Amino acid sequence: MFRSDLLISLPVFLPLDYNDDHGVDCDQSAADVGIIPIPFKCEVVRAELLVTEVCAGSSSTPVVDFDKRPSAGSDVGRGAADIAHFIMGAIAADNVLYDEAALGTLLEPGDEVVVQLTTAAVGTPTGHFWPVLLVKMIPETKANISNMVETA
Repeated sequence: MFRSDLLISLPVFLPLDYNDDHGVDCDQSAADVGIIPIPFKCEVVRAELLVTEVCAGSSSTPVVDFDKRPSAGSDVGRGAADIAHFIMGAIAADNVLYDEAALGTLLEPGDEVVVQLTTAAVGTPTGHFWPVLLVKMIPETKANISNMVETA
């Protein structure tokens, strides 16, 4: 199979408790704020945060991690900022923060990447962002991927 250099942005599912029409709200309590299910074998290129409202706080500014979860829905074996780690500081809207630390990391069907707000903006808190994960698809025969199971 041929391999493409085309970048793919994987869909992110955001729980209603932590977002609105501007993205993830940075003044929420620390929590998992997004899930990126992995539908095919792929290689991480970079994680990004598209800032839609200035992110700031007089006591603390937002910190966001992208964690690899090797078993969908389970925190057993979950990484800690192994895909990306963002210390947002006071960043203006219309900026895209990116992290390429996980460049080349392989993800397979059944994995998830969890977007976690580890530190909320505190003290006159502001800020919203959209999480993005860019990958390259790795062509693979389904029979070679242990987590791909055909139904009858």
